[in-house]
Amino acid sequence: MKLSLLLIASIFFFSCQTTAKVVEENSQNPNETTNKEILFGKWTLDYLSPTSGRDISHYKIQKPYLNFVDEVKVAGNNGCNNIAGSYSIKGHLVEFGDKFSSTRMFCEGVDEQAFLNTLKSVNKFDVIEEGKKLVMMTDDMVMLSFTKQ
Repeated sequence: MKLSLLLIASIFFFSCQTTAKVVEENSQNPNETTNKEILFGKWTLDYLSPTSGRDISHYKIQKPYLNFVDEVKVAGNNGCNNIAGSYSIKGHLVEFGDKFSSTRMFCEGVDEQAFLNTLKSVNKFDVIEEGKKLVMMTDDMVMLSFTKQ
């Protein structure tokens, strides 16, 4: 009887330690899952840093947008053509995949690469204004800003 009681007590003790360890590990990165989920959905571009030689005013047909489909896929439009690619985040760090697939429609006067090149240069993001604004930065310089649709 004493042996079974000791066995039950030790199982309970070790299971509590395991639970405490998991809770501690999750509390070190509490925003990782939240950050991914807060990005989900469609974001329309409302600012493009003029450092690329262009600003948002040159998008006359359609404003570029991003749609974060899930935890790794992003789709959208570059101001002319539909695009699709990948991304990864860790905390407030973001990285977009090297290649975006794209449709091949011709749009006169639209520099499609200005948006994509700027997007690929960003390495940080923040969601502000109660989840309605997405700001993407290269180091501490704001490069892109989007509004949630």
